[in-house]
Amino acid sequence: MSKLVAIYNDDKKLMDATEQLVSVKAPVEEIITPFVIEELLAKFHVKSNIPLLAFFYGVFGVTSVFAALYYTFVISYPLNIGGKPSFSLTFPVLMFIGTVLTTVLTTVITFFIQGKLYPGKKPEFEYPGINDDKMAVLIDKSKLTPQMETKLRAIFEATGAEKIDEV
Repeated sequence: MSKLVAIYNDDKKLMDATEQLVSVKAPVEEIITPFVIEELLAKFHVKSNIPLLAFFYGVFGVTSVFAALYYTFVISYPLNIGGKPSFSLTFPVLMFIGTVLTTVLTTVITFFIQGKLYPGKKPEFEYPGINDDKMAVLIDKSKLTPQMETKLRAIFEATGAEKIDEV
């Protein structure tokens, strides 16, 4: 499957190109950037469920950490230190730390699972400089008519694409 690839080195030029691509209803397969561009996500209506999942992971973390601390300090191994109660003021600090740790670790794992990233995975698309400072717009050529391809090339040239290539 061949792709039409436009390489940009400036995010403003990329945003100009994506505005025009959306207006002509181009079949954009993917846009690869070395950093997150929030306007780009909004333009293509990309929503993420990571924030909602992070909230639920936080709720799970606070309840599981509380249960573990309560079981450890009150039920399983209560210590009487100077007459202080086993259910003490150290709980909130430990619960906060445990909740943050649980939320962060499970959110990162979820991010990797959703992105299908794992150790040793081969890249789906390779292009020189794409991991450094370049941004790429990938368009599936099988979904293009010759007129649409000409129009897209004109859009890429007009918006300042550094390179237009077929891969």
